Amino acid sequence: MLDDNRDIYREEIMEHYRHPQNFGTMKRPTFEAEALNPLCGDKILLQLKVNKKGVVEQVRFSGAGCALSIASSSQFTEWMVGKTVKKLKTTGPDQIQKLMRAKIGPARLPCMLISLYALQKMLN
Repeated sequence: MLDDNRDIYREEIMEHYRHPQNFGTMKRPTFEAEALNPLCGDKILLQLKVNKKGVVEQVRFSGAGCALSIASSSQFTEWMVGKTVKKLKTTGPDQIQKLMRAKIGPARLPCMLISLYALQKMLN
């Protein structure tokens, strides 16, 4: 297992933190939900625009958080575009860990999964 700090602060993760994709808000989203990590104060608003066929056309997230929460939300929102709502309902933590390619310890896992928590809240 790689050192937690070295792994989570890889250049790719820091690039997504410095220049997050899909950051901002949209008018009239089909779905939206907020997630909060009460342990560290990370807070994310996730918004989806879904077409009539149930396919995600646009995703936005906004809020504030640590490098890990912003970077994982950036990567996860990129992955969501083009997926069906049905697919998103079956998405779990493994998908984000695969996207992040980082070994994350239990204390930092809620930071990495905050956008997944918002997604689950909105679709369940």
